[in-house]
Amino acid sequence: MNIVSRSSFYVSSQEKDHHSTQKVFSNTTSPVSKTGRDTWLLIGFFGLLKFGIHLTGIANYGLHADELYYISLSEHFAWGFLDISPFVTWMAKIASALFGTSITAWRIIPCIFAAVTVMLTGFMAHYLGAKKLGITIACSAIICSPAFLATSYLLQPVVFDEFFWALLAFSILRFQQTKKTVFLYLAASTLGFGMLNKYTIVMYLAAIVVGWLITYNRNLKIIGRKLIGPSLLFTLLIVPNLLWQWFYGFPIFGYLKLVGTQAFSLDISDYLFQLFFFHGAGVSVWTAGFFFLIIRKNGNKFNQVWPVTLVILVILLALLKGKLYYGLGMFPILFAAGGCCWEMMFKSRVWPKYIFVGTIYLFGLLCLPLVIPVFPIYICRNYIKKMVAYTSFSRPMVWEDGSSGTIPQFFADMTGWKMLSDKISTVQRNNLNSKPMVLLTDNYAIAGALKFYATFSSPQVISANNSFMLESPANLPSGTILYLSKDTRDVVSKLARHVLFSEELQLENSHLKGVNIYILSGVNETFRKKYINDRRKFFSPIEGISLATMSKKNKR
Repeated sequence: MNIVSRSSFYVSSQEKDHHSTQKVFSNTTSPVSKTGRDTWLLIGFFGLLKFGIHLTGIANYGLHADELYYISLSEHFAWGFLDISPFVTWMAKIASALFGTSITAWRIIPCIFAAVTVMLTGFMAHYLGAKKLGITIACSAIICSPAFLATSYLLQPVVFDEFFWALLAFSILRFQQTKKTVFLYLAASTLGFGMLNKYTIVMYLAAIVVGWLITYNRNLKIIGRKLIGPSLLFTLLIVPNLLWQWFYGFPIFGYLKLVGTQAFSLDISDYLFQLFFFHGAGVSVWTAGFFFLIIRKNGNKFNQVWPVTLVILVILLALLKGKLYYGLGMFPILFAAGGCCWEMMFKSRVWPKYIFVGTIYLFGLLCLPLVIPVFPIYICRNYIKKMVAYTSFSRPMVWEDGSSGTIPQFFADMTGWKMLSDKISTVQRNNLNSKPMVLLTDNYAIAGALKFYATFSSPQVISANNSFMLESPANLPSGTILYLSKDTRDVVSKLARHVLFSEELQLENSHLKGVNIYILSGVNETFRKKYINDRRKFFSPIEGISLATMSKKNKR
């Protein structure tokens, strides 16, 4: 935060732009400072449209694997976790308190945040000089983007990340235009809560700063006093989480190291394909905004920071082998600029602008069954099969491990969880003489699902992975263990004195396909060491921490 000053967000009025510019970009309207009632109504309409679209499939299929994980973690308030920041768990707790525990209830808050992100895009277009058509194009582009449609209704950090990135861009844009300190405070609070959601927003700020340094390589002034208050606000917001990280030995670094050691290959062609086409027809809007901000003749030179920021982030994510959707929040400002650009190019042309906006919505409508569960799975599967046959486009069906499914992976991750819980209950009833003491799994999604659907008679669910480690014992308990894993029978047969294979789950298009259910009695030292090593593999300092945590719980 302490790297830019009030004066460093803009350049002197005496500075001239010596770059050549096409004529079409020379007659743009100046950014406006007032927002009329009609503008509010128009932008509000698009926010409601975004919210309404997601209501069409908000409760279909089931909860996503990650949603079940965050919901389970939300049962106990915390300032941090081993693998995530706490904001999403807070939203889960608020959602259950306000709306209940149905699928719709868990997803209302993410949909609200997504709708506000659309509205922020409209306001940024407005403050960049767009009128009704420009705002319509900008909002329509983000509404119909398949990438934003797919990430806007699930209770996951990504939807909040998109919101905070957009709000940070809005805050900086408005401060650059007005020089009002209130927008610095807004930026500080956005950065603080954004870090409590996902630390990647720091990468966005860093890219903006580097872009600012590249754009303004001269005439820089010293930091102003206006940053003192916002910096203190940011510090107050983030300190509790940093203290939590310090107490637990900064597990974020251990987790990043673990993720970095996992096999992941970067396909440059696929990476670039996603960059240009995961927004559907909206690619024509954000790319127009990209060039508009670079070569616009009478615009403020600070606006050139945003295209440079995009380039820096794309390169950075590629070098870090990060997933491109981590940076979705960088596109709203480009959609906003793209709306300005297309409005200017259409000018008084009537039919082309209707055709253009209609094409955006048509493409979004065709993509809708691929990103929102509006159809039953069997209809969705048939729709995708025909789409692939007609277009030869099968990228949405490629899963993270490189295999291909008949539905997108995030749809598959919404199915089978309740069925799994019912199967576990059946296994328990069939083994009353040797009732399992605990249920152990090496999969955080399975652990989250079983915790969510657990009944009073269910065994304790433990896992050596992710933040469930904090709730699991430091050593493998004695007694009968119900073990869920994709390990083969030959491997598991060496882990206990008695191994009973119960069932292999064969669920098409499911995260659970291939998971085996075992009942283990008399687990041996090999299994105990495996359990401890799995914990250490995820985060080594957890051993002492868990013992201290368990000791405190026993005293209570």
